[in-house]
Amino acid sequence: MAILIPAKRLYYLPKEVRLAHEYCFFVHDEFVRMLAEYEAAEAHIVSFEFENKAQSKRFTTLAKNRDAVSALRELGLHHQARRVVLNTITMAMVADCGHHIYESLRCFEKRKIVPAFNLLRKPLIDNLMYLSWMVADEDGFYNAFSSGDPTKITQKIMGNRRKEILAKAISETELVDVVTADEILSIVFEPSNSYGLYGFFQHAVHLVTTDRIEIRTSPENFNFIFKDPADDDVYALLYTSLPTMLLYMAHLILALYERIKPMDQGGKKAFAFRSVHGHGLLKSESYFDALAKGMSNALGTRIKCPTCHTPLKSTRHNAARLLLSESFRCTRCRRVQPFPFSWII
Repeated sequence: MAILIPAKRLYYLPKEVRLAHEYCFFVHDEFVRMLAEYEAAEAHIVSFEFENKAQSKRFTTLAKNRDAVSALRELGLHHQARRVVLNTITMAMVADCGHHIYESLRCFEKRKIVPAFNLLRKPLIDNLMYLSWMVADEDGFYNAFSSGDPTKITQKIMGNRRKEILAKAISETELVDVVTADEILSIVFEPSNSYGLYGFFQHAVHLVTTDRIEIRTSPENFNFIFKDPADDDVYALLYTSLPTMLLYMAHLILALYERIKPMDQGGKKAFAFRSVHGHGLLKSESYFDALAKGMSNALGTRIKCPTCHTPLKSTRHNAARLLLSESFRCTRCRRVQPFPFSWII
């Protein structure tokens, strides 16, 4: 069931995980699209009026000798300096996440699981926690970052506060009833979670692991070295957790973009609806059926195929297609038709 990705790229993926893989790419593409639109609009650039020409001239001199942020602080423009720092971090960190996740997903398509997990490890362990910290406690993050002491922003510093940070960050998003701090922690940081990603990350980085019994290297073996790339077990476990992690990351990014500059509320609402309900399709068969039926009831009598005029029938395939690609396939003539699903939400 290819929706977003050409079928030939999905060939090596187990059929059972292809929809989940496409969902992961949908979420990735959406937050990268947001990044591109904010960059194109220069929304991250902080604009303000100087009090007078003397202040403007002083800023130019200071910025030339040092940097713009130091110049703003020297002039007492601390709010503007803070916004420049936070905006710059947000844009750069989101771009970094996008690069790593894209390459990781492409590696999974080719069954190159070791480089795939290596690429996925950084955004889901490092970047994710910093994005969460920024959403949950912007003041605390900024003070720690701007202190000039890198020991104040290490993962170790966040270690004992992870659950608190994640819970507060989730409360700032549209995911309060969708994910929990315990779930995110378990997936990424708990070695005993057999459906989590921690063990995969450690095995991808290290040939031998001995510190934790749950991920200890098996006798006369090296981690992943002798793994048959044709085995599907890794994919079954991976796509149980990865869609949830990327959903959470995307909504963190959405929250941070809102602080840079409020986005169109229709677009924001549409992304929240599509991402949350798309995630629901992967988690429950009954949810999938109920959503497909609801879409048929709401749209079937009003929307017809422009080619053969057959009313829209929201099959499982069309429910996923409407959410992920804003299109539907006519059940009679089989043509794919665009449909502005975001516009009507």
